[in-house]
Amino acid sequence: MNTGIQRSSATPPGAWTTTSPVGKVKPGKLGRKKDIVASIAEQGAVYVAQASISNFRDLIEKVRKAVSMDGATFINVLSPCPRGWRTDTSETVNIARLAVETCYWPLYEVENGKWKINYIPRQKLPVTEYLKPQGRFAHLFRPENAQLLEEIQKEVDAKWELLQKKAQLFQ
Repeated sequence: MNTGIQRSSATPPGAWTTTSPVGKVKPGKLGRKKDIVASIAEQGAVYVAQASISNFRDLIEKVRKAVSMDGATFINVLSPCPRGWRTDTSETVNIARLAVETCYWPLYEVENGKWKINYIPRQKLPVTEYLKPQGRFAHLFRPENAQLLEEIQKEVDAKWELLQKKAQLFQ
């Protein structure tokens, strides 16, 4: 479990955590966020998926599918950590929804090597919509960190494009 309050390989770039503080020397966590789902899919698990608490039906369907399969399965579920992400508890589901709508956290699955996107936003929102409500990213909205926001958006866009290409191979 990655709670969001301490840095891990899956922590987003620029995030403030207890072990990657924000200051004059560093603007939070340095380096890219590890794509855990893709890594496990590439290792040959029979089923891996990415889900969110904001889309309960999708999450339940993926759990049903995973438990019905023979072999290794894995589901990576986004559930914001109010304390670590410095958000109000009442915003938890909305922040999870924004992660999906910005394609920061796309909903997809890989079954026996076949990639499938489970949800495509009608209008993809800019990643700043997901980052803004989180105190762990407040420093990124200072003028001196504008470049980091641009880099995060570029990375989200590139990963979304790659995911779409992988899914198109199996249509």
